[in-house]
Amino acid sequence: MNTIRTKKLITLSGGRWARIGFSVLLTSLFTVGAQAQTVSEGKADLLRNTNKELRTRTWSVYAQGGLSWANGVWYQNQDAKKSYKQSPAVGGGIDFTIRPWIRVGADYIWSRYRREQRFDKLDTDASPAKTYGNYVINTHNVKLGVQFNFMEFWPNRKPQWLNIWMGTGLGGTFARGNEYGIWVGNTVSENGNTKPFFGDINISNDATVTVTGKVATVNRREKFDKLFIPATLHIEADVSRQFTLGLKGEIDWLLNRQEVAPKNLIYALATVRYNFVKSRASKQREFYGEEIAALNDRANSLRQEAEAEKARADREAALRQQAEQHNSDLQRQLDDCQQGKKVVAEAPEHYVQFANNSSYMSREETDRLRSFARSMKGEKLAILAEASTPGTPEYNQAISERRLKRVVKVLLKEGFAPEDLHPQTAIGAKNGKNNFEGRRVTITVKK
Repeated sequence: MNTIRTKKLITLSGGRWARIGFSVLLTSLFTVGAQAQTVSEGKADLLRNTNKELRTRTWSVYAQGGLSWANGVWYQNQDAKKSYKQSPAVGGGIDFTIRPWIRVGADYIWSRYRREQRFDKLDTDASPAKTYGNYVINTHNVKLGVQFNFMEFWPNRKPQWLNIWMGTGLGGTFARGNEYGIWVGNTVSENGNTKPFFGDINISNDATVTVTGKVATVNRREKFDKLFIPATLHIEADVSRQFTLGLKGEIDWLLNRQEVAPKNLIYALATVRYNFVKSRASKQREFYGEEIAALNDRANSLRQEAEAEKARADREAALRQQAEQHNSDLQRQLDDCQQGKKVVAEAPEHYVQFANNSSYMSREETDRLRSFARSMKGEKLAILAEASTPGTPEYNQAISERRLKRVVKVLLKEGFAPEDLHPQTAIGAKNGKNNFEGRRVTITVKK
């Protein structure tokens, strides 16, 4: 298409609404940055509506609408309405937020721009002369982009409900439209020649002259498909966990325009976004469910550790009791040897040692008791059963009685008569012994 530019291209800031729109976006950017707050370091509450909670591997969809401007259009306005410099724009998109500071997505915007020419004065030096022109283009912009959250680079900021996204990507513009124009002109025919009639012209009286007036209209289809590089600035505020409101500014630089497509397309849009995130109740159930499971695992682990420690302590206590008993026997034997006496003293005693909370004799204690009984055949024995102080009096009395019965049963099997085993006394914890000395049955040989 052959075109001749007669006026300068429309500038980027040409138009009151364009200047107002960009002023609002820039003012919002600096205001939000100045008002951002920081908090002290510490563990974040996982149940707050923070970006880490809501903006990690989540999807969102949004709708957008506002105004658009076309900059560098080859078809200029002439005596047209000022409102033709801006046009409506609507669309939507889908984003996937990888982390709170980065997201990728696809976007669509429909817009239109219009140019009109109304001439209140015709060009008398041209024929035919243009009297009216109208140029309307519908654009369909689709793009893939990546955005970075400027606010996430502010350390430990407090208002995480407010985010500023800056992005770029690659897109395509598919434009379809129509150009309509009306031209008027005169022609003069003389001596078989026809030419345009404008300005001053001399007509000979010797020839037949014909003057003809013409009106011509042209209605031509327009289209172009171009790639573009976008730059976006998106300010968003969360009004709930799911819904986000925002203001968006975008500039699309068209590639390989060839003087047909505009230089760039500019958008000022309002956005409404729906975020596919869990409700607060679901998030709390999930969070506390995990916490309870972790606490249960920890409690089970501690219970197993406690049982293992108790078993080890019982083994050590039994070994300690055996060592104490053996040491006591050795001490008695040493004393007897030093006095030149027999192992059996004037009033010999034998101790049967029991474990804590037990009325059963170990194999070693049983063998020692049988050996003692065989050496004391024919003697009269007094038996005293005790319990250590821990525990209730009723329990201590009962366990001392059971210990007494165990010892008497062994002595009877070794040949003692019931009348030889007297007195038989179970006193519980009345002697107030709180260690192994209170867990004994003492056998004394009577004279």
